[in-house]
Amino acid sequence: MSAKITLIGQPQDLRVEKDLVTFKIIASPASNSAPKGLTLFKAVTYVVPCNKRQLERSRTAAHDNSELIIEGYLEPRADAAGRLSIAVVALTISSKQVQSQRKLTQLREETIKAEEAYERACDQHGLDSPEARRAAEAFDKIKANLLKFMSSPPKILDTLNREQTEQVFGRRFTQIAQMKNLFLSA
Repeated sequence: MSAKITLIGQPQDLRVEKDLVTFKIIASPASNSAPKGLTLFKAVTYVVPCNKRQLERSRTAAHDNSELIIEGYLEPRADAAGRLSIAVVALTISSKQVQSQRKLTQLREETIKAEEAYERACDQHGLDSPEARRAAEAFDKIKANLLKFMSSPPKILDTLNREQTEQVFGRRFTQIAQMKNLFLSA
């Protein structure tokens, strides 16, 4: 029997042996209170084995020190000395910075599509048409989601430097940054 788990944390005690990488993630309980009669462990140490390529692809660059998000299956293991441990065989590994970049790219693409749909609706049906108003509402909603994402998690977005952010947004970065400033000042 196996159980799937998601771990979030900084890797510790990183060991590399040929193509195999192992590290530890120390996780605290998800909740501060337990059901009546049960006790909570203070922290649990998980050993995460993965291949070297998986770990390298999980980070955007060598200076990416954001937490890792690991999805995998629990498996009891014993080390060379016979001590038991809980291993999480990693299926996917990603850093929070990588996930933020993916989200920014997705929001950027949605914003561009919504803007193009609005422009098409205005060209085909006129500026005051119901179609153009619906497209404008959809565009405003998507734009608000983008601006909300850019302003809400500063810890994650602070790890993205301006150059990386401009690569994600391309030439529309300046316009979106200006919209963000207008949105925040309103």
